[in-house]
Amino acid sequence: MVIVSHDLGVIKHLTDITVVMKNGQIVEKGLTDQILEDPQHPYTQLLVSSIL
Repeated sequence: MVIVSHDLGVIKHLTDITVVMKNGQIVEKGLTDQILEDPQHPYTQLLVSSIL
């Protein structure tokens, strides 16, 4: 199943693997828990900071 959402709270509860895209390009991918705990890309960091 593929879940598409801008709500990382939903992503956190429904997925094991996350792919973060910006402007149609993949900027980060990996295990959801790892991405949410230690985002590497600035865009992912911005998204994660919005749910804290």
